[in-house]
Amino acid sequence: NKKVLARGEAVEDAAAARSVTALSWVSNGDDNENETEGKLKNLFGIVAAFSDGTVTSWRYNTNCWKEHVLIGHDPNTTPGEHYYEDGMDRSNLQESIADISTSNLDDEFGNTWLVATASSKGIFLHVSNVVDVSGKEEVEEMVYSRQIGHHAAASVQLQCQTNSGGQNKKEDDEMKMRECYLFAGSASPRHNKVWVYTIPYSTSSGHIDNNAAAAAWLSLPLLTIGEPIYHGHLMGHQDWITCFSWLDQFVTNENNTTERKESLLASSGHDAKIRLWKFSSWVSSVKDGNVPELEGEGDSDGSDLENSDDDEANIDDLEEEEGEARLVINHAVASSGCTTATTTAVSLEALLLGHEEAVTSLTWRQQKKNSGDNNKPCLMSSSMDRTILLWMVEEDSNEDDTAPGTGGGGGGVWVPISRVGSAGGILGGSIGASLMGFVDATFSPNANRIVGHGYGGSIHFWTQVQSEKAMMEIDSDDAQDEEALVTARWVADPGITGHFQSVVDMAWDPNGEYLLTVSSDQTTRLWTEVPISETQCRWVEVGRPQVHGYDMTSIVCIGGHDDSNNGDAAAGDGEPRHRFVSGADEKVLRVFDAPASTLRTLRSIKQARAEEDDAENQQPSWRVERAFMPSLGLSNKATADTNEDQESSKFAGPVNDDDFAQTLDSVEGKSVELKLPSERDLGVTTLWPETRTLFGHESELVCLDAYRAPSGADQSTLVASSCKARNDVASAAIRLWDCKKGKCVGILKGGHRSTVSTMSFSRDGKYLASSGKDRRICIWKRVNDPMDSPEGGSSYEISAAADSAHKRIVWSIHFCPKFPDTLASGSRDGLVKLWRVMEATDGGLDLKEILRFEPLSKAGKNPITAVAFAEDILPGSDGQTHYGILSIGTESGRIEIWAVPISSNVASLDKEAKPSPSLLCAIPSNDSHFDTVKKLSWRPATDHTDVINEGMMCLTLASCGQDNGVRIFKLRIRSP
Repeated sequence: NKKVLARGEAVEDAAAARSVTALSWVSNGDDNENETEGKLKNLFGIVAAFSDGTVTSWRYNTNCWKEHVLIGHDPNTTPGEHYYEDGMDRSNLQESIADISTSNLDDEFGNTWLVATASSKGIFLHVSNVVDVSGKEEVEEMVYSRQIGHHAAASVQLQCQTNSGGQNKKEDDEMKMRECYLFAGSASPRHNKVWVYTIPYSTSSGHIDNNAAAAAWLSLPLLTIGEPIYHGHLMGHQDWITCFSWLDQFVTNENNTTERKESLLASSGHDAKIRLWKFSSWVSSVKDGNVPELEGEGDSDGSDLENSDDDEANIDDLEEEEGEARLVINHAVASSGCTTATTTAVSLEALLLGHEEAVTSLTWRQQKKNSGDNNKPCLMSSSMDRTILLWMVEEDSNEDDTAPGTGGGGGGVWVPISRVGSAGGILGGSIGASLMGFVDATFSPNANRIVGHGYGGSIHFWTQVQSEKAMMEIDSDDAQDEEALVTARWVADPGITGHFQSVVDMAWDPNGEYLLTVSSDQTTRLWTEVPISETQCRWVEVGRPQVHGYDMTSIVCIGGHDDSNNGDAAAGDGEPRHRFVSGADEKVLRVFDAPASTLRTLRSIKQARAEEDDAENQQPSWRVERAFMPSLGLSNKATADTNEDQESSKFAGPVNDDDFAQTLDSVEGKSVELKLPSERDLGVTTLWPETRTLFGHESELVCLDAYRAPSGADQSTLVASSCKARNDVASAAIRLWDCKKGKCVGILKGGHRSTVSTMSFSRDGKYLASSGKDRRICIWKRVNDPMDSPEGGSSYEISAAADSAHKRIVWSIHFCPKFPDTLASGSRDGLVKLWRVMEATDGGLDLKEILRFEPLSKAGKNPITAVAFAEDILPGSDGQTHYGILSIGTESGRIEIWAVPISSNVASLDKEAKPSPSLLCAIPSNDSHFDTVKKLSWRPATDHTDVINEGMMCLTLASCGQDNGVRIFKLRIRSP
């Protein structure tokens, strides 16, 4: 039977499945805030479009953000008052939105927004009007929607104009007559067009003259919006048109008699070509009250032009005829008494060729005010070819009489003056290093920095750098700004990075110095605290130790406390510092050691935090400088030393850290200059060399866990691994590895009949707990003393088991560090259970359940996907009972911290006498994950754990999830 969902459940499911496809920033364009009492003060906001057709706005009003739904998941039940055009097919509004653009029509209060959306169903206009409700603190929103185009569109751009035919500025201000351009890019297999519309509107009590063929579409109390007028189209693009950018108009004088206003529209898309369209406007008189004839009727959207049979060769020939008017726009006049009208001619200004893949964004550099005639326009374009280009017109040296203020229209050639990014990619580079290019780019407000948005979600920064001589020239003459831009050098800064697919596992360094995370984006990333001031730090990605060809699944740190040897079997006891083992969707385990360059970076960060660096001051000689990844390879190799490897090793990057790392922050009061790698270098120069490969599994790896032998102990560090069991009981076996010897030292069989999804060693290494799809929890006990073994190894055998420990699959188990005979389990059945490993009368072991409870959830039972004990415990009020600090992660992304009784006498108490668990804190929903929590891990108890006072401590918890995020929380916990 088909499941019937309640309204709330349907909306929640739809919201979880949708994604944001486009964003639009809204501003009133006025720096002076309106302080009028009793009036709504919506000065700016954000409008978002989603893959299910939903359109949502967030308005900033009186120091808070308020959400309004313009188009809901179900258009028939959108909250608020919604008015649709007669005959409009509302099902078209449920199509994924390709682009969105918003313009504020009310400069004074920002109450009315015009929103245009593009989708495969056509072009849609929405007017959002927020009004006060007398006697109520909240406001109500009225939305008006209509469809003006029925052909697939990939992009839209709204651009409001300040004048539309007034005789002079006074006349224009009195009528407050405005016009808004609407540009839409088609998404056809060929012969794509830029559709051009104008939308007249008036912000006064006046009306729009009917003689202009612009009958009112909407009449609001302080705003009248006319019918959209279609003027024609601009041809030339051979593939989808996906981006626009408008350069505000500038004034030119011809013979000091005629005033012209010129603007530039840049358009581009999948054909990798950028076209610049010049809009030249002039004012002419209207004789005998006649209004110039418009090129198109209000009810036309150019559908008669879609089936044009023009030959592509003819279109290419047409492109060469630059300067010829492609379109003439006669604008609507303000009123029947107006004696002037505005005409605009649209011509092709330039065709820019330079990108090899689709252009994803276009942005004009903000022009400086009062810069005179030398303020040349500069265009920035981003592309999927991994580059960002800056374009500027290059004047013809033979043209001495170029008209001033033409902005590059006097016969100059548009050329790329700067290029940033990774042109051509990096041979052997990582998939996480923007190999899919950039999806967006923009200038900083003062235009001296560039921000690029990588396909994988990373944010890149470049800063304009000038020599001291050039800076002095710029300070002395602002007119030379474009000269400085041409000669500037753009230096890459450390960016904002992160995983761009599900983060499935993570592991802390044993000393808590850094955190390693692995993801389905096939990368392993290293995060550490970087100081930004004397009192504050932030977590930054400073390394990408592994870039793989398979999706990563698991990771565990096995590094010890001694870094004097390289971990070889004959070199001494224990593993060296900074070593980890990772698993992926392959059959092998890979062991990695940190290179010397990474240790220097970590050491400089510790010095910046004013922490002691005792052992790290002596860098071991056996570590390599850095690693590189050869072409078509899966294993990171040490820096090549032989001649035959020189060709591959050059892609590992420079050896001198100063050559590839730029200053991130200048920490006040510190003499240490902190340098960190940029995004480009993270995927190439911060790799760790792979030292061992462990073979033995017959299918893809699922999970890992490790027992780290204490320093000086006659034991080996053990790694337990499991793989997928596809109807094969033998594949459900757990393998034990001695990474120091590089071999498998044990195969644990007979415990499980299906995939083992979680494992946990007890702190003393005496027990190994495992569970998975068969809902069975097995306890494996170490049966021999390492001192009795001729090779110093350890063997385990199953000693206790709980069949059907949960009703559903067990996702996570974890031993308590302080009480190594107590463990917690979390399952899809929504229960958390505590178990005690007890000695049986026959000398064996028993696994006894001592406690069960459900985390708090508004939606009933919430599947438990992660549990983790902190190393610290809380004393009870009675002085006998101890409470463990247990973190719990759920499928919905919720994270809770509980105090659970774990004393040895709890198991023997009656049910009524047992102390109950208590909720210590719940992570706020805005800070939690919005998808499944995959792993929780507490930072090891080191100097970073600060006891504030008796009964309270400061702990750090890390979490990762399917929402591609890694979150780190600092918690202050008080005893219950």
